[in-house]
Amino acid sequence: MSEIKETETVLFGVSVDSVDSHKKFKEQEKFGFSLLADTEFEVSKQYSGIMERFNASKRRTFVIDKAGYIRAIDKNVNTSTHGEDVVQLLKKSLPKIEVGQPAPDFIAKDGAGKLHQLSKLRDKKNVVLAFYPRDFGRG
Repeated sequence: MSEIKETETVLFGVSVDSVDSHKKFKEQEKFGFSLLADTEFEVSKQYSGIMERFNASKRRTFVIDKAGYIRAIDKNVNTSTHGEDVVQLLKKSLPKIEVGQPAPDFIAKDGAGKLHQLSKLRDKKNVVLAFYPRDFGRG
């Protein structure tokens, strides 16, 4: 888990089981991450699909970056090496921002609600991204 946290990644397990079932399972297995109860099958339908025969989600892993883009999908999850596999997926698929390398694409909304996408400005304009902690807040 520490290698995953180092990448500023949050990990969720998702299944169609109940919240109570997840609580018991998490205590039993001593997981260091949250289990999400998709009892209405909404998340499973959108992401993994449903195994009709078992009335359950298909076993899949998705890496989603901070901008909300899906960067990797593991459709062949090996439960015995899953933790290590997730770390490798993160290392391979998440953008590493370094001088001289292409900037990862993003979409963000301004104060007027207008969307801006970095890739649409390539070859047209230079871009400065000035980050600050919060508007009118502490920090």
